Amino acid sequence: MVKRTARLLLRAAGGLALLGAALWLAGPAALGQALLRVDPLVFLLALLASIASNVASALRWATIARALDLAAPTASFVAMYARAMTSNTILPGATLSGDMLRAYELSRRGNPLLEASVSVGFDRLSGLWTLCVLSFVAAGIALAAGVSLSFGAHGREVLWGYGLMLSGIVVLPLIPWPIGVLRRIRMQTVQRLADWWERYRDPDTGIRRRFVRSLGLSIVVQILSAAALVLCGLSLGSPAPPLLTFAAAAPIFVMGALPIGVAGFGTRELAAVAVLGLAGVSPDIAAATGLLYGILGMLQGVLAAPLFLIRR
Repeated sequence: MVKRTARLLLRAAGGLALLGAALWLAGPAALGQALLRVDPLVFLLALLASIASNVASALRWATIARALDLAAPTASFVAMYARAMTSNTILPGATLSGDMLRAYELSRRGNPLLEASVSVGFDRLSGLWTLCVLSFVAAGIALAAGVSLSFGAHGREVLWGYGLMLSGIVVLPLIPWPIGVLRRIRMQTVQRLADWWERYRDPDTGIRRRFVRSLGLSIVVQILSAAALVLCGLSLGSPAPPLLTFAAAAPIFVMGALPIGVAGFGTRELAAVAVLGLAGVSPDIAAATGLLYGILGMLQGVLAAPLFLIRR
């Protein structure tokens, strides 16, 4: 218990340190002035896009869980996802604490804990892969349209490198990984995963068809999430073209999901300063964009908190 508490405190301290570094890079005074200039209407649109994205995320998770023969009403999946957002808001570990809560709550409904955990893991991986695909497409369009010139002298090289990095992630799930490797590992958990992978590869089970359906929801999720990020930047008067902000969503979201700090604060802002800075965005506007996106999640976590009172 003491070690667990120490790890949580260490994560919180690490997140605060990274957030402090982002604030120092942005300049506290300049950052404060940027936040005071937020267009409330545009920020409200960002909030609505983020809420829609998370509802679609819950539906995607439900589709993946049912492909694994896990049972729960659709409304329960939405409620569990919302409670996980509240957990992410108050506990260190970014999305880790919420993901653990989702797996636990799904197992409490009579589902095996391993499969419940796998459903959450595949939900995350599906979102990450789709995000990288969309960011890759956005970067390619920006490169073809010459938008990369806004990066400066080496803008085209930066976008080419970024696109190559994303392409490596995109092709990973398409590689026919040999099931025999898993079969050699004599662990019950690994063997159950191998059984599931064989069922996925069997076209007669219908599992693959359900996962394809979940990818469609992933596209909706990531378009809405990236739109929320773009709107956060626009609410601050960011000079970055929306297409470039969309392309930058992958590293910003991935860094924000690292199990450091609370609700992704710190890692997300540093990533925003680094990536959006390449597009000519000043550190104060870039950090404020990351902060506003984090505030969207916190607001939804607060709104979802009463669901713990009617938890079943």
